[in-house]
This record gives sequence, C-alpha cells and structure tokens, in this order.
Amino acid sequence: MRSLETRLQLGLAASLVVLIGAFWGFGHAALHRTADAFVLSRLAHDAEGLVGALSRNAGGQLELGQQRLTPVYHQPYSGHYFVIETHDGQRIRSRSLWDQDLAGRPLAPGLTGHWRAVGPQQQQLLVLGGGYRLDNDNFSLAVAEDVTPLDHALVHYERLFAALALGGLILMLLVQRLVVRRAFATLIPVYRDIGRLESGQTVALTEQVPSEILPLVRKLNRLLLLFAQRLERSRTAAGNLSHAIKGPLGLLRQQLHDPALSVDAQTREALIEQVERLRRLAERQLKRARLAGAGGAGLRFDPDEELPTLTRLLGRIHAPKILDIQLDIRTSGPLDLDREDMLELLGNLLDNACKWADRRVRCSLSQDAQELVFRVEDDGPGCSDAEIADITGRGVRLDEEVSGHGLGLAIAKEIVESYRGRIAFGRSSALGGLCAEVRLPVSE
Repeated sequence: MRSLETRLQLGLAASLVVLIGAFWGFGHAALHRTADAFVLSRLAHDAEGLVGALSRNAGGQLELGQQRLTPVYHQPYSGHYFVIETHDGQRIRSRSLWDQDLAGRPLAPGLTGHWRAVGPQQQQLLVLGGGYRLDNDNFSLAVAEDVTPLDHALVHYERLFAALALGGLILMLLVQRLVVRRAFATLIPVYRDIGRLESGQTVALTEQVPSEILPLVRKLNRLLLLFAQRLERSRTAAGNLSHAIKGPLGLLRQQLHDPALSVDAQTREALIEQVERLRRLAERQLKRARLAGAGGAGLRFDPDEELPTLTRLLGRIHAPKILDIQLDIRTSGPLDLDREDMLELLGNLLDNACKWADRRVRCSLSQDAQELVFRVEDDGPGCSDAEIADITGRGVRLDEEVSGHGLGLAIAKEIVESYRGRIAFGRSSALGGLCAEVRLPVSE
C-alpha cells in the first residue's frame, strides 16, 4: 500500500470505528442500566405498598387488602405482576397473572435482588425480589413489570444511533478525502516544476509549498544547483585542459618531425601516432565546448532556434570552403531532448558532413508517433560498403577503425546509444555522399 491518501483514509476509518464502537458499548450499557434503574425504582415503590397492604387473618394466614392494590394488578396479563411466598408454602399471586405463575427466589429478610424472566405471553419481565419479616414470619416478595415496550424503544434508539454513526463516519471520511486532496493539491506546482525541470524550462523547484515539505524542496534545489555547478565546472575544466595541452602537443609533434632528432624511424612513428591521438582527444573536448555554447544542462532542444546558429558556426569553422547547408525541419516547438546532447550529436554529424562535402550538406528532422528521425547527408565521396559495415559494427570504436569518419561519428554513436536509439550509415540517394540517419524513441 503506497498511497498516502489510502493510508490516511484507512487510519481515520479504523480510529473512528474503534471510537464509535467504544461509545456504542458504553452508551448501550449505560442506557439499559438507566432504564432498568427507572423500572426498578417503580417496582420498589410497588413492593413497599404490597408489604404495607399485608395482614394476617383469623386463621393466621397472610392476606392482602385488595382495595389497596392498583387496578393494574387486577387486569389479566397487564404486564404488572407480583408473587408473595411464605416459608411454609403459602403463595399469593396477583390476578393479572391469571392462570400463569411467576417464579420467585427465596431471599432472607433484608436482602433484595433483580433479574430478567419470561412471563405470560412471552413478555420480557424485569423482576425485583426481596426478603421480608412480618410478625416473626419470613416471606419473599417478587414484583415484575413487562419491559418489552421499553426494550423495543431502546432497540429503535440504538438503530437510529447506528444509522447516524454510520452516516457520520461516511461523511467524515468524505470530508477527510476532500481535505487530503486539497492538501495534496498544494503540491501541484512542484509536480509542474519537476516536469519543467525535466524539459529544461527551469533550473529549480518552487518553494511555494506547505511548510512540512519546504525543507525537502530546499534540499533538492541545493542539490540541483550543486550538480549544475559541478557539471559546468567539469565541462569548463575539460575545455580548458584541452586548450592548454594543444600548444605543448603541437610543439612535441613539431619536434618529432624534426630530422635532427636522433630517433629511429619506428620509434618516431609510434610517438607521432600517440601524440596525434592525444591531439584528437583534445579536439573532441574543444569541439564539445564550441557546439554546446551557452545554457545549462537539461535545457530542451529547439531545432528552429539552435540549428541555424549551429550551421552558421560550422560555416565559419570550415571556411574558406563555401558550403550550402540546407535545413529541413518538420518538427514544431522544442523537443524533449537535452539541448547539449542534441547540439553535440547533430554538431558532430554536420561537422563530419561539412568536412567531406564538396559543396552541399542537408540536415532534415522529422517525427512520427514512435520516433524522432534526424538525417544528415553530404555530396562528398562517401564511404565504401566495407567502411559502412565497420562504422555500424557492434562494439567498434569508429575513431580507431575508420579513417576520416572517426571522431565525430564516435561521439554521435555514444550519444545515440545513451538514448537507446539507433544510428545507421549509408550512401545518400539525393546527394551521393554519406548519409547518417538517427532514430530516437519518443518519450511518453
């Protein structure tokens, strides 16, 4: 269970169920105890009246003054009953019992008790019993009242309480759901900024957030700033280092070509090859710095804005050669691709095409439902089938295997693979030179 809303809902529901259950239990017990106490108080008054109405007749038997009884004890099955039982077996029953009987409990004088019993016509009776003493004779008295109507009223009240409690529970859960969603809605600006951060439209998250997550957002912003600074320093340092070693490498190369240097031919060639390799690495880093230009990492690539600037830069780099660089952009708006990666990818492909082209270079961009397609063509000599097979071979380092079409295409291939795309080379059907086609999956 990963949903915070679900966890909060279940937590509140469980808490409310326990709370309502506790109230239900205590309320049920208190309500029934109060109702029974009210009935028992009336039965106690009736018992006192019955004891006061007892007397002995001429035969020494107990008798009850009927004129002192309330009419309810004369009406059959009225729900009010009593039974008087002496220690010698004499029983006096109320006329309301008719042909039924009421079981009493023998109690010592001064003791009382109450219990539930089933009376005539399945009436639910609450019975109050007590032990008494009259003229040195002990007897027990049991007074009962039908509490069926009272029980029905209590059940009705409890059902009403249950319905209200259930309705209140549902209402509170709905209110809590609304409150939680409104609270989470305050995070929508953060969600938007994360999307804008991914697409390069911003460099930090908004801090207009609830105070509970503000420390987290601030830490993320500091982390983003730190990464951006480190990346910029790394790129700057790589460019500076490459620029710094070009001079010593050029001097070293010049000295190796000096015939006065007493080195055998084989060693000289090996040293020159290593110096040339270092020079190509330095050129790679400098080319990356030139192609990336200004702008932070993570910015989106806008072909309409970036490619014209890139073609003008390549035109100056390859001067005095006069090149006709044609752009065919069939995409609209910025692409969800890193600006610097795309500048490096297309820059290297175009740079390689400009280097080998006689006069014309064409760059086209298009998009379908699944892929972005970049195609760079030139009218140069192109590559043989064997060289193309080496270029597209799996695991082949282009800068080591193919002369002339090496450095820029190696960089391009690395970038395409990082995007899980495909790069293919062939002969251009339109211009006759090399055609490089890149297909990158469209992010959903």
